[in-house]
Amino acid sequence: MLTKILLTLLVVIGAWFLLLKRGRSVGSQSQSINNQGRLTMESYAPLWRRYFMTGLFVLIGICILSYSVWYWRDQHKVVTVTIVSPTGIHSGVYQARKGDISEAKMVTVEGIHIRFSTAERLEILED
Repeated sequence: MLTKILLTLLVVIGAWFLLLKRGRSVGSQSQSINNQGRLTMESYAPLWRRYFMTGLFVLIGICILSYSVWYWRDQHKVVTVTIVSPTGIHSGVYQARKGDISEAKMVTVEGIHIRFSTAERLEILED
């Protein structure tokens, strides 16, 4: 969810900067044409600002991509789940992926769907 929000924010900021750049370049191009009809360099942003903005967007993109890969790997990690009954007599040990465990149910690696009661206790061990 955080990845979607960050990606949306990145697109909105990129579009905003693009609109600002177009607005400035259209307005200043008409003013920067000199008597011979050539375009001067006054309408362009300084070189460091262009590289800074490009580098910033690349850095944000790499951060979002690395977080997405880390989250995907974490959710697909296989863990050992022990379900203990309220009396403590019965217990079951299963292997499941972290992303397949929710409050009321889980899906094991073998594809078995298990629903929990509110009284059962879960013990999750990362291998």
